Amino acid sequence: MEGLINATLDIGLVVWEYLRNILDILGVAFILYWAYMFISQTRAVQLLKGVIIIVIVAILSRILKLDTLNWLIERFVIYGFIALVILFQPELRRMITQFGQRNWLSFDTEKDPFPLDELVNAVVSMSEQKVGSLIVIERNTGLKSYIESGVLVNSTITEELIRTIFFPLTPLHDGAIIIQEGRVAAAACYLPLSDSKQMKKYHGARHRAALGIAEETDALVLVTSEETGNISIMVNEKMFSKVKVSDLKNMIIYFMNPKTAYEGSYKIS
Repeated sequence: MEGLINATLDIGLVVWEYLRNILDILGVAFILYWAYMFISQTRAVQLLKGVIIIVIVAILSRILKLDTLNWLIERFVIYGFIALVILFQPELRRMITQFGQRNWLSFDTEKDPFPLDELVNAVVSMSEQKVGSLIVIERNTGLKSYIESGVLVNSTITEELIRTIFFPLTPLHDGAIIIQEGRVAAAACYLPLSDSKQMKKYHGARHRAALGIAEETDALVLVTSEETGNISIMVNEKMFSKVKVSDLKNMIIYFMNPKTAYEGSYKIS
C-alpha cells in the first residue's frame, strides 16, 4: 500500500512538473503578446523592428566571429537600453497603467461596420463648400499616440458629425480626426509635417501633415482644401492630388482592401 502511495506521489510530481513548465511558457507568451499588441499601437513598433534587426546582426557576428562588430553591438546595447527607457518613458508608464486598468473578463470583440457612404458624403460636401478637412483612417499601424494628442470623441461616423467638426471656427476644426475600427476616435489631433519634395509651395500645413502621417504610418488620409476645394489622398508615402468625386469611394475601398492596400499606384479614371 505504501508503495502504491509513493508511486502515485511520484506520478503526481512528474505531472506537476510538466504543468509548471507549460504554465511558465504560457505566462511568458501572454506577457510578450500583450506587450507586442501595446507596442503595435504606437510608433515604438518601428523601434521593435530595429531591435530585431540588431539581434539578428548580433547573432551573425558571433557565428562569423566578427569581433569588432560584436564589440560595437555590445556597447550599443548597454547604453542604448538606458536611452530607450528614458525616451519611451511615457509609453512604458501607459503600458503599466493600462495593464492594471484593463478589464480582463471582457470578451466583447464586436466592431461597428465601416459607414463608407457617410464618410464619402462628408468629404464631397466639404469639397463643394471649400471647407478644409484632414481625415486619417487607421489601417494596420496603430495610431494611439496620435489619438492621445487630440480630443477623444469615440463616436460613430456620420456625415453631420464630420462636417460639424471641420466647420470653420469650431473648437475642433484645427487638426485631424482619426478613424479607428469604424469609429471617430479623436479630433483636433496633431500630426507630423512632411518635408517631401511632393509638396509644392502652395501646399499648406494641412497637406504636409497628411503626407507626414502617411510617411510615418500606413494610414489612409483624406484632405479637402479650403482654398480650392480639391480632394487629395495620402497613402503609402504618396500623394494623389485632385481626386475626382467619382473616384473617391473606389480609391478608399482599393486602399482599405488587404489585397491591394499597399500597391504603389492607383489607376485614376
